[in-house]
Amino acid sequence: MHRVSLAHPADFNGWRAYVRQCIAQDIAPDEVEWAIEPPADLFASQAKRALPSAAIDLRIPRWLASLIAAALQSDAPDRFTALHRVVADLHVGTNGLDDGSDTQLPYLRALSHQAHVATQDLRNQFLHAITFRTLDAGPVITADSSNVLAGQRHILTQLAAEPWRIRTPGLSIDWDGRTCRIGNGAGEPCHAGPENEYWNGIPAIMLPTDDETIAHAASLDELRAKAADCRRCPLWEPATRTVFGEGSRSARLMFVGEQPGDQEDLAGHPFVGPAGRLFDEILARAGIPRDACYITNAVKHFKFTPRGSRRIHQKPDADEMRACLPWLAAERRLVKPQVLVMLGVTAATSVLGRSVTISRERSRAIPLDDGCTGIVTVHPSFLLRVPDADTRARETQRFEEDLRMAWRLLD
Repeated sequence: MHRVSLAHPADFNGWRAYVRQCIAQDIAPDEVEWAIEPPADLFASQAKRALPSAAIDLRIPRWLASLIAAALQSDAPDRFTALHRVVADLHVGTNGLDDGSDTQLPYLRALSHQAHVATQDLRNQFLHAITFRTLDAGPVITADSSNVLAGQRHILTQLAAEPWRIRTPGLSIDWDGRTCRIGNGAGEPCHAGPENEYWNGIPAIMLPTDDETIAHAASLDELRAKAADCRRCPLWEPATRTVFGEGSRSARLMFVGEQPGDQEDLAGHPFVGPAGRLFDEILARAGIPRDACYITNAVKHFKFTPRGSRRIHQKPDADEMRACLPWLAAERRLVKPQVLVMLGVTAATSVLGRSVTISRERSRAIPLDDGCTGIVTVHPSFLLRVPDADTRARETQRFEEDLRMAWRLLD
C-alpha cells in the first residue's frame, strides 16, 4: 500500500500533485492510502513546500475540475480515493465522462452538493455574526463548515471588509483589514499568511447566482452570501466586491439607489461616501432613523473608468441593470416594504421597468405591482453636483420633503 500524507483536509494542491505522481508511476487508486498528517510548520507565518511533479498529459474539463474542487472540500472520508479514481479513469479513457454515463458522477455530485451546502451555511453564519457583532466572541462557525473555511477566506473579506475573527474546533482565521492569517482553532494567535504555501491553491467554492436560485432564496443572508459570487455581468471583474443592501430586515421603508461608488466599493456598505453622508443628514432632519430602513442599489457593483489613481463613476447601462434586477426583486420580496423610494433615474428605471424622467414623476405616490407604494426622487449625488448655493438649498429642501412624504405614507 502506498501511503500519501496531506497537510490538511482541504489540501487541494497536495492531492493534485500526488494524484499526478501516482498516475505517472501507474499506482492504482486502490493501492493508495490517503492520510491527513499536518506538518510542524502548517500554521507558521512562512513555510515552503516541496511537492512531486509528474509530466503527464492530463486534461480535465472545466466543469469536472469545478466538481472535483468542491467534492474534495466535502467531509466524506473516502473523497480523496474517489476523486483519484475519477481522474485515473479519465486519463486512460475508461469512464463515460464525455457522455455523462460514468457511474461515479452521481457520488461526486453528491459530495459537491454537500460542500456547497456547507459553504452556504458558513457564509450565512458569518453574515449573521457580522450583523450582530459576535465575531470577536469566540467560535461562531460550526465544524460542519471547517473543510470549506480556508478556501472561503478571501470571499469572506469581500463580505466584510472590517477586521473579524473566526474560531472553529479545527481552524481559525483572523482578518485585520489587510491580511488573512490562519491558526489551529485552539485559541492561539493566527500566523499562517500568504507566505505559508500549505494554504495556497485551495479553490473557492462558488455559489449559484442563476435566476431560479435567486428567486428561491429564503433569507437576506442567503441572498447576500450568493451575491458575493455574482458574475451575471462584466462589472464584477474590475470591482472590489459586491455591495449588497443593508438595514432592517423587516423595514417598512426601502431606498433604492443607483450603484455603489468608490468608497462603497472599498468599504462594502451602501451609501457611505459623500452622497451617503448627505443622505444621512437629510434623513435625520426628516426624522427618519436610518436603522429602520433598508437601503440598497439597483446595480450591485461599482462601474467606473480609471483616470490616474482615481476611479470615475460611470452610469450603468441597460444590460447591467437587467442583470441585477433579480437581486433587487428578491430583496423586495424578502423585506416586503410598504414604501419604496427610488433615488435617481437608474433606480426608477429598474423598479418601474420603463424610461423615467425625474421631473415628471417625482414627489407622487406610484402603486407598484407587489402592493408597495413607490416614490421617485433625485439621487443625493445630484445635490452635490448643483453648483449654485441657493439652487442647492432649494433642491435639498425638496429632497427632504420627498423623504418626509415617504415616511408619512407608512401605515
